Amino acid sequence: MSGGLNPFAPPETKPELPEALKSEIGTKKPRSFRWIACRWFLVCSVSAVPSFYLGTEVSKGQFAAMVLGVLIFAVGYTFLDCKTALRPIRQKRLVSITLRLVYATRMLITVLFPVGLFVDMFCGILSVGCTEVIFGSSAIRTFPGALFTTLVQGVILNVVLALYGLLVVGVVMLCAPCLKATRLWLYGPPDRSEDFEMHL
Repeated sequence: MSGGLNPFAPPETKPELPEALKSEIGTKKPRSFRWIACRWFLVCSVSAVPSFYLGTEVSKGQFAAMVLGVLIFAVGYTFLDCKTALRPIRQKRLVSITLRLVYATRMLITVLFPVGLFVDMFCGILSVGCTEVIFGSSAIRTFPGALFTTLVQGVILNVVLALYGLLVVGVVMLCAPCLKATRLWLYGPPDRSEDFEMHL
């Protein structure tokens, strides 16, 4: 027996996700490009409403620049979604649930106008300050300056959403066993007879 091994030590185990959050590879068909594009254009358009409300006054009507910035993010989201749809990490229920909750929350606080206005105002102040530091105080009132500000604000908002997503991951992992127990109580244990017959 090797002197470095403790025979009384418990076996090493790797932490595993709850069964409800494990991969479901092969069970979901990828969405069509049109469906993905429409979804992200809808999410980006709805989420941008408070920023448009605030930015129109600050940029002195550079509406086209803000629209172009939102379109750039929508196209980027669509491209990224299509490229990663079949990746193993995207097949995990935990990732799927987290993404849905994060962006559903983003759209919800947009509908709850005062809340969405506060979040966008905070990110907008940071992005306007960044533009003014780099290009000068009058840059925001030009098309390139307004476009740059819109893109910077989008990046800041995505950082905020990413941090919120980490919180959602923790909550989902804590709640998953409770949800599984509730499902078991409502519907009973899963029927394994079909799986048994398939193995015969």
